Amino acid sequence: MKAGIIGLGLMGGSLGLALQEWGRFKSVMGYDHNALHAKLALTLGLVDECVEFEKILECDVIFLAIPVEGIIECLKKMTSIKKSATIIDLGGAKAQILHNVPKSIRQNFIAAHPMCGTEFYGPKASV
Repeated sequence: MKAGIIGLGLMGGSLGLALQEWGRFKSVMGYDHNALHAKLALTLGLVDECVEFEKILECDVIFLAIPVEGIIECLKKMTSIKKSATIIDLGGAKAQILHNVPKSIRQNFIAAHPMCGTEFYGPKASV
């Protein structure tokens, strides 16, 4: 199985490290719209590889570790995921996210809240 993480800051980067340590995934892929964050996440070993957004959609489990507005935009672009894929959001505001999950992927979606965070941000905050 392959895991994909969208957003490689504190939460996404920490998750990437934990998933690699857990060892249940063949690969942990990451995507961040900020190319510097993606490069740093790869350098720090937070993910196995950084890929384009479209490649993340091929993963078996996809984590959305970005702000709520970004999660809503990503969900609109995720209607082509495979039927067996699972999408897990790490956003804090559930009502707004849940109201915007496309009907075609509702059965794939799990709303979660990681209860983590500090005043620090970015990939370096993950280590």
